[in-house]
Amino acid sequence: MLERIPQPPEKFLLGNMLDLSAAEPVQDMIRLAREYGPIYRMVFRNRVVVIVSGCELVNELSDEKRFDKTIRGALGLVRRFAGDGLFTAKTQEPNWSKAHNILLPNFSHRAMQGYHPMMLDIAEQMVSKWQRLNADKEIDVVRDMTSLTVDTIGLCGFGYRFNSFYHDAEHPFVSQMANALSTSMDELRDMPLEKIIQQKRARQFQTDVRGMNQIVDRIIKDRRASGEDLSEKLDLLSYMLTGIDKKTGERLDDLNIRYTSHHISHRRTRNDERFTVVCYLRTAQKSGRADAGLRRS
Repeated sequence: MLERIPQPPEKFLLGNMLDLSAAEPVQDMIRLAREYGPIYRMVFRNRVVVIVSGCELVNELSDEKRFDKTIRGALGLVRRFAGDGLFTAKTQEPNWSKAHNILLPNFSHRAMQGYHPMMLDIAEQMVSKWQRLNADKEIDVVRDMTSLTVDTIGLCGFGYRFNSFYHDAEHPFVSQMANALSTSMDELRDMPLEKIIQQKRARQFQTDVRGMNQIVDRIIKDRRASGEDLSEKLDLLSYMLTGIDKKTGERLDDLNIRYTSHHISHRRTRNDERFTVVCYLRTAQKSGRADAGLRRS
């Protein structure tokens, strides 16, 4: 017997827009999951969104034989600047398969070991910064975890140093990416006709996307012109430039490399790191065990 998916009460014309705050939407979804269960639906501007949080249901939805991803909502908006990159490509688009086949071997356990020296390089920069702080100086964990993630991705992914721990201001690429993603999320909450009013936001979005593209395109161009043996340079950019999809025999073109580069983003990783630090500090009685494990590794 089919049961209707539960839903918070709708507000006239607004649907469930007021149930998610702009500042803490994930926390609001967690709260709603506790109230309505592991699956519930919400309505935004006459568009139904189903939220799933239970492990059993998420595992079922991950069955690629029964379900496929759909590029709409936030992903549809991000596609404006991420094109047919890994996360915003439709399954049937050829570039998704090519990028997937070329990059997948580079995320094996053995391949990841080749990135460890670069990861350690950035981690030591962060720890060194912390060690130099005075005892009464607070550590901005959120900012430093963002810097740790961005700098690690920049070095392991593109052989490029953002050097975030040596500057007070963020690198332009970081702020431009954050602004573009934030704008895309804000547009999901727009009221009818609000896009007409938000012309300044739209212009800033175009400026941010143009800035990101210029930085990535310059990195790609410089790597091609470097004359280096790319097979000897162990980062994802070299793999994307030299890798051949065994299924089609084709390489990725520079435009798709740009799109894929935009997808090697930092948001989820930096959030995982923040939660890890919080959980670690909250379980201080276990820290000795954790420290021992880190030393062994």
